[in-house]
Amino acid sequence: MDLNTDGENASGANTPEVVATVEAFLKTLSADQKSTATFDFTDNQSRQTWSNYPAATVPRKGIALSDLGDESKTAALAVVKTMLSAEGYSQVEAIQSADDWLKANSDGGNSDFGDENYYLAVYGTPSTTDPFMVQFGGHHLARNYTYKGATASFTPAFTGTEPKSFTVGNTTVEPLKEKAGTAFAVFNSLSSDQDAKAKLSANLTDILMGPGVDSGKFPASEGLLVSELSEQQKQLVLSAIAEWVNDAAPDAAASLLETYKSQLDQTRIAYAGSKTVDGENTYLRIDGPHVWIELINTRSRSTPNVHYHGVIRDKNDDYGSTNPSA
Repeated sequence: MDLNTDGENASGANTPEVVATVEAFLKTLSADQKSTATFDFTDNQSRQTWSNYPAATVPRKGIALSDLGDESKTAALAVVKTMLSAEGYSQVEAIQSADDWLKANSDGGNSDFGDENYYLAVYGTPSTTDPFMVQFGGHHLARNYTYKGATASFTPAFTGTEPKSFTVGNTTVEPLKEKAGTAFAVFNSLSSDQDAKAKLSANLTDILMGPGVDSGKFPASEGLLVSELSEQQKQLVLSAIAEWVNDAAPDAAASLLETYKSQLDQTRIAYAGSKTVDGENTYLRIDGPHVWIELINTRSRSTPNVHYHGVIRDKNDDYGSTNPSA
């Protein structure tokens, strides 16, 4: 995990600010809590234990927000806020709000849900020079951010929501509105000839590169090359990628987006099932030399409707490594 992938990590990372908030968080913990929250940087097995399932089904590493006092919980969320952009943090809050909705309204397993069933873990010693990682996640959320000096890796990152849309008071909340909206805009723009090239023969029921898939080996590229799209359609693809990349703090996100933009013509788009926004197993993919994004409508277990699973990975840089399982 040397964060040395030919200079193609995101640069301009706000590492000093992340270090400061992590150190401040750790100072609020008791010795036992700190032992629960921290891991060796080389602990790959723990690092790769993230999931879209509730923590009661797939136990997470780190310390739960529910096990923290008010001061520590505030400090923990300050870490997450520092890692992310304002938009990225707002989405985290919306996903946690969806879990609160499930706790109050789901058909079963209510105690497994809620905004405090999310975990923070720190791998290695926070440093402005040496590598360390911060992990935050729970049901339908995983953020794995690895830092080394001014460089950073922001993948793998899982983003989902159940339900897709719900109401809090008089406000409608749609945690993946922008991510889904920009992705569907790409595929809705296709001509019939383009559509035929983008359509996959397989029918998929979930994302392919989700939790536990850390070999560094990605499926063979399929679909329509972005180089065959109009300039307006290319901008739609770039906007769809940006919605995922821009979850991270702004300067490093902009750096990473430039890498993906430079590879846009070698990137492919593909879909399976249907392109309908509420179709069961509607599956959308953006697959570049480095970037890999998947979004699917998958069958819900707690509500009668489909809901979103999504992931962004970097073929060259997951967990800051070209070989993340090494």
